[in-house]
Amino acid sequence: MISIELIFPLKEKRVCMRVGESLSVGDFKKFLRQNYKINNDCIYLLTPKENITDDMTLSEAGMCTGSGVIISDDNSGC
Repeated sequence: MISIELIFPLKEKRVCMRVGESLSVGDFKKFLRQNYKINNDCIYLLTPKENITDDMTLSEAGMCTGSGVIISDDNSGC
């Protein structure tokens, strides 16, 4: 299990959650969209890795305890 901080900059809100590091990036994003009612917002994983795909696990994508995820409605970079 890893602890990840969800950051909603426009709402000035932060939420911490624990997830399994073997969860795929695609399933993680799907979970966030369903449970936090994220529709057109961008989900940015703050990780040093490049070229992250939805079939990678969170650990393969470089996520670890203390990592952050920015959820923003600025979808210019999605």
